[in-house]
Formats: sequence, structure tokens, C-alpha cells
Amino acid sequence: MAKYLIILSLILTYMGKIVIPEIRDNYPLYTQLLKERKSTNERTIDVSSPKKSNRNFLIAENISIKHSALNNNIEFIAEVKVDNHKYFLFKLRCKSLSETPFFRYDSDGCAHRNYDESIPFDEQLITTPHFNYFNQDGVLMAYKTEQLKDTNECEALQDINLCMSHYCMESNLRLNDEDFPSISILANTLQLPTVKDDPNSGVQFI
Repeated sequence: MAKYLIILSLILTYMGKIVIPEIRDNYPLYTQLLKERKSTNERTIDVSSPKKSNRNFLIAENISIKHSALNNNIEFIAEVKVDNHKYFLFKLRCKSLSETPFFRYDSDGCAHRNYDESIPFDEQLITTPHFNYFNQDGVLMAYKTEQLKDTNECEALQDINLCMSHYCMESNLRLNDEDFPSISILANTLQLPTVKDDPNSGVQFI
């Protein structure tokens, strides 16, 4: 059944619009997963394993997240680009709902078009950095917080730990003592500075 739903999700990806039927059909559960308090015991999350499907990224996955009211297994995932540590992604996933992460943050990469007729066409394209969530139709949508719209604050949020705190506030995620978890990158290895401008950064993809 799960494989069928994954295939169906892929089939419903068309013209750039991503539709996840299992989120659309279980939207009250989705809303509860996203909006209500979640916590983790992982005070520091080290991103150090090469991502199997894309060796350009390091990954930390299977970070256990506990929901305040639900028993569903939730995991946090962080990815960082090997040669540009300002390019990172945060994701929350609940496999009992969908294999697709239900809330994510992209610090860089492609812009996302919000396919919504109620939004003026010239306002539909949301550049990175942005958050992604799903609307009640199961359609992937992007948005910027007020902090991301402010040039100075957005620049400050290139710091992965400041941005992790921002992500936690948006997703209602905390440590058990109400603080925010922190991110380390290759904590147990000797590393050189690896920040390189992305040639696609700032490019608007339609």
C-alpha cells in the first residue's frame, strides 16, 4: 500500500505542481503534526554522513522527534552541501503519513512556484531561502517569514544555528528543556573552510 501511495504521489507531480494525496486525504493529522509541540533529546545534531542519493550533500537523519499528543514516529533530517555550508536543508517527516517530508526549509536552490489562482501570478514565484508546507489540497507551497523578507535578518540566517532556531520556532520544535537543538558539521573530522558561491544562487527558475 505504501509503495502504491508513493507511486501515486509521483504521478500527481505535473507542470511543476507537487500533490501528495496522503497529505490531502489526512489533512487534520497533517495539521496536528505540524502545528502542535514537538521535542527531541538531541541537543547537538552532527551532519557528517555522505548522502547516498547525492554525494554533494552531507546528511543527518533518523533524528527522533516526539509529538506532544501523537504516537506517530517523526524524524528530523538535516542536509548540508559539501562545498558550501551556507546551503542547507531542514526536514520533518512522518512515514506513517507520507514518505515525503511534511515541512522543510531550503536555504538555497531553486525557486518554487505556488500554483494558486488566488495569488497574483507575479507573486507566485518564491525564491530561496524559503519554507515549504502543504495546503489542504495536498499541494506543496512555499513561503517566506518576515525575517526572511528582511535583508539583514535573512543574511544573519545564513548561520545554520540561527536558522535552526528559526526553523524550530516555525515548526514548534524544541529540546525537552524548551531550548533549541544545535547543528554541527563534520564535528569529528579535520575540515577546511568550504564556502563557495553557488552559480545558481539567486537564479529564478520558472
